[in-house]
Amino acid sequence: MDLLADALSVIHFSGTVYCQTEFSAPWGVDWEDRSGHAGFFMVLRGGCYIESSSLSQALSLRAGDFVLSPKAQGYKLRDQPGSKLERFDDVAGAPDEISRHCVIQYGGGGAISNLLMGCFELDETSNNPLVQSLPELIVIKAEDMQSVPWLELTLRFLTTECVEEKLGSSITISRLTELLFVQSIRFYLLTEGRNGTNPNWLKGAADPFIGKALSIMHENPSNAWTVSSLSEQVGMSRSAFALRFKELTNTTPLDYLRTWRMHKAEKLIIDGEKNFTEIAAAVGYESEAAFSKAFKRHNGCAPGGFRRSK
Repeated sequence: MDLLADALSVIHFSGTVYCQTEFSAPWGVDWEDRSGHAGFFMVLRGGCYIESSSLSQALSLRAGDFVLSPKAQGYKLRDQPGSKLERFDDVAGAPDEISRHCVIQYGGGGAISNLLMGCFELDETSNNPLVQSLPELIVIKAEDMQSVPWLELTLRFLTTECVEEKLGSSITISRLTELLFVQSIRFYLLTEGRNGTNPNWLKGAADPFIGKALSIMHENPSNAWTVSSLSEQVGMSRSAFALRFKELTNTTPLDYLRTWRMHKAEKLIIDGEKNFTEIAAAVGYESEAAFSKAFKRHNGCAPGGFRRSK
């Protein structure tokens, strides 16, 4: 079981917006929190400084550097530390008001910095264990692109599609964005994602015992798993397994299983290929009534209401 692929499979992308900026020094923009979104940008020309609560000091970015904000938490961009800030929405308009392929010009008329910027919605990610494990910012420097050639190639294709409005560019950009999101997260996992000190899904996935347990639950969410049966599967005592699972992921095995079942159920409901009885069985509930009760407790609405809202 590919845990990363399975965790990403329940994330739904929608509402992509892209633009290029032509910022002239001095300039500064404040990108505010956008719950339920992910944002990214690439420096095409010139440079800037980025500031956020996750950084101890402003980070210098130059042409070729790429930044992904998986949870679209706020950050600030300036040509130089101390330059006056304006809200990005006041400079460019809200994301749903920005015309695709537009070039946003702003600043004091000095040295030019060009950025390719994007923002898209990620449906049903508020409790996704993978998304919650990600940092506020994933920064990939230009010199590191050589180690991830597919990421660099995707960014080149995306830049071309955004600059040149061609037939089918809308669907091409959407697919490239999904690929970009996955590749950026994979880069983070391979470089630093498993080395953090705080317990989270990534640390659990990296552990040979807990990672195996997660794979088992992801592969067979309909099984009537217990802490004892899971610990037997990974070759640990029940108490040692429960303690290790909690220490690494900050949740219990059965709480994780219940949450993951709901994520899988949400995806099946949105896909619309199964009825609620079939979905209940697919995620480990003996009856539709039991599933409906658990789903409402988790989401605040019944499965039928959830489907209608999509």
